Amino acid sequence: MLRIAIIDDEHLALQYLNLLLRKLEGVHVTGKYVEADDLIHHIQAEHVDAVFIDIHMPAIKGTDLAEQLLNIQPSLQIGFITAYDEYAVKAFELNAVDYILKPVKQERLAVTVQRIMERKTMDQHTATGESTTVIKDLGALQIYQDNKRADVKWRTSKAKELFAYFIYNHENTILKSDLIELLWSNLSWEKANAQLYTAVYQIRKVMEQQDIPIKIVSQKEFYQIDMDRSIHIQSREFKLAAYDLLKRKTIHAEQYFTVLEAYQDEYLAGLDYFWAVNERKILKDVWLELIIRLADYLHRYEKTSSYNISKLESLTDFDTEAAEIVKEKNWIH
Repeated sequence: MLRIAIIDDEHLALQYLNLLLRKLEGVHVTGKYVEADDLIHHIQAEHVDAVFIDIHMPAIKGTDLAEQLLNIQPSLQIGFITAYDEYAVKAFELNAVDYILKPVKQERLAVTVQRIMERKTMDQHTATGESTTVIKDLGALQIYQDNKRADVKWRTSKAKELFAYFIYNHENTILKSDLIELLWSNLSWEKANAQLYTAVYQIRKVMEQQDIPIKIVSQKEFYQIDMDRSIHIQSREFKLAAYDLLKRKTIHAEQYFTVLEAYQDEYLAGLDYFWAVNERKILKDVWLELIIRLADYLHRYEKTSSYNISKLESLTDFDTEAAEIVKEKNWIH
């Protein structure tokens, strides 16, 4: 059960938000307040997972109240609700889980609550020692464990490339002869086979040293990757989520932003792997299609000065083609 407290100086807005939250499964509203001191006392006395705060209140700014609450309970998740855009940057500096503009809609609130639940689950896994590993491959190839970058040192560039190829083919069995042809075609079979064995050994040592639950299983002429379910592959999850959005007829900007934020650069950016070229193009094309659809949606339904449009500009400014798509909507002058 997700325990949420809410505060708004407008009684009607407070009652309306309470009504919307009560309609969501797995949510319990622990208290609703119009005074900041009352909410502070509530957080001090009760276990609360998250607080929804109206930013624009006469006695105290919602962002200032959030800072006070986080000093009391650092794990508290904050969701801001307001009729104004100008506090968005400060809200996200506080690592707010979300920033919702009034009037609040049920579907929009449900997205935020889902994010809070996901964060709570992740925190619980960390607290119980259940580790999460993310292979980040949209951008430079990196490995993160429990949101911390692992200090991986590859002894050779071939070992690093072989690891990336294994991750790309994690659902397939891979012929050892195909790997030799892929990475060591310029060597004799004996030397190439020795290089393959050495590279696999190096990968296994890295996985062992970093306590990463990935195993390379050798089966006669094949290799098979055995990965723990706690392993997340960034490009794979991005692609699945993107395809899911593109199948839908309706567009929810928040869902699009959640997926777009994962694409921080091209697949295996900076690594000149010829086998990755096709996948790199597929992923970028999907990303651009999401941007085209979201840009068109925002152009039709939001003001030029809206936070969402600024956010889209920021998310695409590293790529010329994507930035041009946004610019064509005449938002940038």
